[in-house]
Amino acid sequence: MRYKIIYTAVLAVLTFQLTAQKKINFEEALSLTLENNYDIRIASVNEEIAVNNASSANNNYLPTVEGIGDVNWNYLEGENRLITRDQTFDANSAYNYSAAIIARYTLFDGRGRRYNFLQSKENLRFTQLQLELIVQNTILELSRVYHEVARLEENVEFLERSVSVSKDRLQRAEYSYEYGQVNKLEVLNATVDLNADSIALITGLQQLENLKRNLNFIMGQEVDQEIIVDNQVDIQQNIQKEDVLNSTQERNIDLKLAKSSLQINQLAIGSAKSNWMPNLNANAGYYYNGTENPNGAFVIGSNNFGPQAGLSLSWTLFNGRNNVAVKNAKLNLKSQEIEQESIQQNVLSQALNAYTSYKNLLFILRSQEDNVKTAQDNFQRSENSYQLGQINSIDFRLAQLNLLNTAQALIQAKYDAKNAELELLAIMGALLEE
Repeated sequence: MRYKIIYTAVLAVLTFQLTAQKKINFEEALSLTLENNYDIRIASVNEEIAVNNASSANNNYLPTVEGIGDVNWNYLEGENRLITRDQTFDANSAYNYSAAIIARYTLFDGRGRRYNFLQSKENLRFTQLQLELIVQNTILELSRVYHEVARLEENVEFLERSVSVSKDRLQRAEYSYEYGQVNKLEVLNATVDLNADSIALITGLQQLENLKRNLNFIMGQEVDQEIIVDNQVDIQQNIQKEDVLNSTQERNIDLKLAKSSLQINQLAIGSAKSNWMPNLNANAGYYYNGTENPNGAFVIGSNNFGPQAGLSLSWTLFNGRNNVAVKNAKLNLKSQEIEQESIQQNVLSQALNAYTSYKNLLFILRSQEDNVKTAQDNFQRSENSYQLGQINSIDFRLAQLNLLNTAQALIQAKYDAKNAELELLAIMGALLEE
């Protein structure tokens, strides 16, 4: 019969899915993600670049040392006009050559170097906070996908039980029909219900496999690797509103990023003002110069060498662009201050919304736990009554579907509450510590 074909297909799919699967808990998934996730690895490289940019070597605090040298060759002929006489000469090679080692250092540049160095340090801090934000968001994404995989795995288990119950019901209906105890309609209804449960199971398995590929990608693994996740979750039950608000103000990453950006803009004003100040530079070196010219009128060759040192001072007395740069830096700071106020209120709103969602989902979870107990008791009673012929198949099917729906609702509520807890901890800035 057709139901046997569908049921056999379901068993084949289940057998294939359970072969060589590796069980993994959330801590193991998190460890793999932190080590292998592509976004985190890219952000870590960007952090290394920011570390290099924030070094003193990249901010003009070290002297520059360069070696230079050149040689020029000429092949000339002509005449020299002297007071006493004119002197012609044949073509000969003439050389000019020089070499030097020079060190240069900026002694003072209106503190622009200092402001640029502080800006690069704050840019490093900003990049590190961005890395933390990427890690935090990746953990949240891992949590959503991991717990959705766990939910679908539990859902598949209940669907398997439902298929088994529907299969037993169909067999019972077929036996009863053979002995004339029920009509053909009873068998047809049981067949339809088994087919529906089998299709739901196959659909659930397909969704589960698709989501496992997403989970493997987040963890930086081969996407076709077979895994089973642990469905045990531990949800904090006593997070208080006052703690949420205090922690959010002090540790929220978005607020830290806004403060860092504000600090960068404040330093930019000092950097722009430094252009109003003079620049004092020092240089020192060792030089060598030489010439060879056989056709020289008086001197046919020379060379000189020795140390050299000096100071140079420059001061731009007027440049309209400097004034514009300072004005724009102040305007950027004002814009960032407004942005910070906006972020402050937005984060506060997110914190309150996340806390409300967290508390509501905990209540829903407890309610669903009670509903499952009631539905389980109702199903067991209905099953006994159905076997005794005290209720019909329609009432039994309703009890079966009620248990399935409440069980699925409980699974959903459990993982929704866990994700809500993690999202609340993220807004509080406590997720990475947890």
